[in-house]
Amino acid sequence: MRMSANTVRKYVCELEERQLISTENTTVTTRDGLKRNGNLLYTIRPIQLALDQFYEQQLAQIDVAAERQRVANALALRNDSTHSA
Repeated sequence: MRMSANTVRKYVCELEERQLISTENTTVTTRDGLKRNGNLLYTIRPIQLALDQFYEQQLAQIDVAAERQRVANALALRNDSTHSA
């Protein structure tokens, strides 16, 4: 693919953060009976789960923005009433 390992790792992490895939470490047993790290096992998650989570995050961000705006408006009103008094 002509990509560095770091680039691939970055994109795999991004896919995991967006919950489009999950990864799981595996182990292999050598002929000597020793356990070693194996390859990552990749699982593609159902797109609907990723969409549902994305929408939940968007709604949460809207709630936070609305609360910040409400607090800013309340502070502005308080400042206006103390300066006019």
